[in-house]
Amino acid sequence: MNRYVDRFLLGILVLGLLISAGSLFRGILGSNQVQVEYLNGSDEKEIMTGEIFVDIEGAVVRPGVYQLAENERFKDALIKAGGFSEKADRGYCEKNLNMAQLLKDGQKIYIPFVGDTPSIPGYNEAKTTGGVVNVNSASLSELDTLEGVGAVRVNSIVKNRPYTTIEELVSKGGLTKQILEKNEGRIVLY
Repeated sequence: MNRYVDRFLLGILVLGLLISAGSLFRGILGSNQVQVEYLNGSDEKEIMTGEIFVDIEGAVVRPGVYQLAENERFKDALIKAGGFSEKADRGYCEKNLNMAQLLKDGQKIYIPFVGDTPSIPGYNEAKTTGGVVNVNSASLSELDTLEGVGAVRVNSIVKNRPYTTIEELVSKGGLTKQILEKNEGRIVLY
């Protein structure tokens, strides 16, 4: 009985070695060539041209996200959205929007409504022809209406209060001479 067991084990061992050797040589003898395909010019353009998504909102007939070809223009997105609505500020759009602009994936387009756009370029607050501003007691929003004055300058003016003369606005670092000259007649001290 020992003899049969020894032959059986020897047979399994030989079979295992043959399978291992076959697997080893099969990998070595197998073809490792890579197949390369060359594209002609027209095939390359078909692969390169993809789809993009553009979000068009505001005064259009059907606002939303639209799928367009990668090489489409601003006017194509506007057409997909149904064109301008009745409430669109067409004058502003004619002057400021480029209908021939190429679109990019993820681009946001906003078409303004009538009355949504400033008549004078720049910040509306800075262009208002308001009354005088008392720099010693004015609120942050009132100080922000001064021409050339933004959030940083407003905070500097408030931090350096009170002022006894207009010139202290410049010496304490609240305003520059140029900004003070632009706002001549609008700044007062009480």
